[in-house]
Amino acid sequence: MTRSEHTTEEGPSPGEEQEGSRARRRRRHRAAWAGGATAAAFLTAAVVLLVVALTVFKPRQLETTLRSAAVEGVAPRVALPWGPVELNVTLSLDFAVFNPNRASFDHAAGKAALFYRGKRVGDADVAPGRIPSRGSAHVYSRLTVEADRFAADPLALVRDVLTGHLDVDSSTRIPGRVTFLGFIHHHVVILTDCHVTISFPPVAVTGQQCQQKTE
Repeated sequence: MTRSEHTTEEGPSPGEEQEGSRARRRRRHRAAWAGGATAAAFLTAAVVLLVVALTVFKPRQLETTLRSAAVEGVAPRVALPWGPVELNVTLSLDFAVFNPNRASFDHAAGKAALFYRGKRVGDADVAPGRIPSRGSAHVYSRLTVEADRFAADPLALVRDVLTGHLDVDSSTRIPGRVTFLGFIHHHVVILTDCHVTISFPPVAVTGQQCQQKTE
């Protein structure tokens, strides 16, 4: 009779099981740490990009300077005694607009208005255009005084004509936008207000003062 031999496979010892469990926990901790580090790196990069974008692509205020103010027409005169005032004057304003941004400024058609003692006496359109990045361009407006609009205060007009000068105010509004990288749009409005003194004869601009702001 042949004796059969039995082979018994022994399982891992308790010490080996504990060591394996600790190794698995270490692997999980390393994976979690790596994932957290990656997320932190992405978050840091996003914050840096946001700060750069807000710094580089933040629109800067456009600068407007009145280069010249000229007047054309016939010297106003009064048909005495205290008759109507004959008035035919056109005020031409030439503004230089500087764009300090790293992107061009595209503006739509603007509007200009002329005021005399707070009353609107003239209007004009400003042509659309583009001002290059860190460049300048000229913007023009021609405001023709409409004599019939002075009817609200004719005596004041007569007094000013007899003294030889008219004080008028112009207001120019130019809407547009600055576009960074082709998709970051910032809407901008240039507002320029000027006080102009027209003297005669001869008809000429003898005083001008302007203020501008960007919204």
